[in-house]
Amino acid sequence: MSRQAVIPAHGPPPLGVVEAKLGPARARPRLVSRQRLLDRLDRMAPTALTLVDAPVGFGKSVLVEMWVARRDDAVAWVSLEPGDNDPARLWIYLSTAVDRIRPGLGRSALALLRSPGAPPTIVADALANGVQAYGAPMTIVLDDAHVLSDESCWRSLERFVLHLPPGARLVMTTRSDPPFRLGRLRAVGALGEIRASDLAFTTEEARELLVDRERIALDAADIELLVERTEGWPAGLYLAALWLRDLDDPSAGVRAFHGDHRHVVDYLTGEVLDALDDDTRRFLFETSVLGVFDAAMCDSVLGRTGSAERLRALERENGFLIALGANREWYRYHHLFRELLVLQFAHADPAAPARAHRGASAHCLEHGHVVDALDHAAAADDPELVAAILVQEHRTLLRSGQLGTLLRWCAWLPEELLVGHPEIPLSAALAGGLGGREAHVRHRLTRVAQHSRATSPATWTPYHEVALALVRIAWIDEDVGTALDLARATVGVARAVPEVDVGFLASFGFLLYLANELDEARSLATEAIGRSEAAERPHGYVNGLSVLALVTAASGRSAEALDLAGRALETAEEAGVDRSSSGGMARVARAVALRDHGKLLAAEREAVEAERLQRCPDPEAGHLHALLVLADVRARRGRIDTAEADLAAARGRLAAFSDAGMLEDYADAVEATLARLRAAAAADVQRPSGAELTVLRLLSTDLSQREIGAQLYLSVNTVKTHMRVLYRKLGVTSRAEAVGRATERGLLDPTDPPA
Repeated sequence: MSRQAVIPAHGPPPLGVVEAKLGPARARPRLVSRQRLLDRLDRMAPTALTLVDAPVGFGKSVLVEMWVARRDDAVAWVSLEPGDNDPARLWIYLSTAVDRIRPGLGRSALALLRSPGAPPTIVADALANGVQAYGAPMTIVLDDAHVLSDESCWRSLERFVLHLPPGARLVMTTRSDPPFRLGRLRAVGALGEIRASDLAFTTEEARELLVDRERIALDAADIELLVERTEGWPAGLYLAALWLRDLDDPSAGVRAFHGDHRHVVDYLTGEVLDALDDDTRRFLFETSVLGVFDAAMCDSVLGRTGSAERLRALERENGFLIALGANREWYRYHHLFRELLVLQFAHADPAAPARAHRGASAHCLEHGHVVDALDHAAAADDPELVAAILVQEHRTLLRSGQLGTLLRWCAWLPEELLVGHPEIPLSAALAGGLGGREAHVRHRLTRVAQHSRATSPATWTPYHEVALALVRIAWIDEDVGTALDLARATVGVARAVPEVDVGFLASFGFLLYLANELDEARSLATEAIGRSEAAERPHGYVNGLSVLALVTAASGRSAEALDLAGRALETAEEAGVDRSSSGGMARVARAVALRDHGKLLAAEREAVEAERLQRCPDPEAGHLHALLVLADVRARRGRIDTAEADLAAARGRLAAFSDAGMLEDYADAVEATLARLRAAAAADVQRPSGAELTVLRLLSTDLSQREIGAQLYLSVNTVKTHMRVLYRKLGVTSRAEAVGRATERGLLDPTDPPA
């Protein structure tokens, strides 16, 4: 059925958004202004994408923070971490950041994100529309974009860049080029670039840092030597400043080290850390594993108090601890400094980082940051802890649409843990279906769950049984009859599992519709929408209404079917799931009802959108049904070539089924319609007059005879007379056939209907 039929709950997703990531770091003291680069960023204003691209330690984020601080334009800022490598989580942050500029700009995108499986490209389009609605210059900053590797993240970001309106730009700091078609952007002047060679400190900038800001007694030769040794590397120069300012003879210190970047860092970091007292050094080590953190997290993980005061002191004294957000309550270390702290922490006590990560995981979980809790558990190399979090929070990840996160951690766990906790592979299988992954992903995960049922029956519950059945009946890719047998065997259990009952019943109803068992399909769909929890399960509720509309249309009651399909689509829009495949299911039902009601133009519009929303990478019954409805409607409109292409695509997918239910017969019926139209088109027709052609063009719309007369200032009787003559000249007996015959004879352009 629809890929959205299975969501177990509704409501705004528990986003777990860290507010400090939605803004640049606070202005830092003693920073070099770097006016030449700030001016360069200003000159890049017309570009849709600005890359600040360099290895760690080149001051990418610092530069953009300084640039943002002096601008009056609206700025949306997102600082990324490895856990954000999930399209849902990425776009939650981006949409929330844009919405903070003016409430409502990100509303449509955030509504889509409540629908697990909503294509990231559609979310990107919705947010681009919100940026367009702002109507003023806007800068969106994506800091540390190199942590992203998910293909869907990058594909949707590229689409977002290409659809940004004039005056809006994406500024991206990264350690490596994004997998965009950068040549295309360069060619049209839409790409601005600042690279490592641009970010390297000049001798004058080094003098400003070391002498003017830090008051270190160095002469021009010392500064030139230091710039040469560090190759202008900003991180090396900042580390040197921290070290040299406390030396009695800084000139001698400059001459005391040499080598490449790594040698400089190792040497200077050791000098900086050795100058600290043991307690401060221990605090730096223990907090280095936390990523983004606040004082409460430090107190919790370290089992101490007073972290807030210590963090404020460190920020003042150490330029490598960075305060985030307007209230300065959240912090992170400079990335390079953090990496070195972590290495030295592990060297000093190999077991200590894992203990800190476990503590951080517990703290994050307690405060609703599930993805961060998983990251810390994995950093502790603790698969059992990762599994325990997924067992507890898999529904949270499904409901919030963080499907990639669920699939990624399921793939990371050893199979014996998956077998021991079957809810993990089952929820990942649901995530694979909802996210439009290939069928083999679902099949592999369901096999793991079945192995669990066979080897550990004591841990198997009704919830597991229904979830397993649901994966197999919600996405039908081989045999409708087998899926129907499974649904009948499981429905009794499903009725007692409120987490999934509505979606299961709606999916069962669609199976029955495909099997042409309409009375039972009506009964199951009616039961699905009548469950007490149905209103809290919008995907199952929308699909139940859609199945009811399809069954009603099949019974010849097109007006009632149109009303039911309208209710389904309205419910989907209100719940924010209309751009999901549940919305696609509602649009299929509406297309069928409009087709039977004689509104072919509107039916085609709905069918086009429905097929797009239900599209799957592998043959699947719900998408196949949508494709056949589209072919059917286009055939009835006389669009023979496009209908034949749709039917050919459907036939190719039908070949994968051993039992496709009524879909095989449906394909044959569409083929028969096309054959009849092709034969009729071969016959000669008498060309209509100019007045008759004018009426004919309006026959291709959904206007009634009275509305056609009003538009042409003709009486209804005159319109009817023209229609009778048209039918005779074209050799047809109905309005739809007249439009089809005229299209085939070149008398109408089906892609350009009159307004």
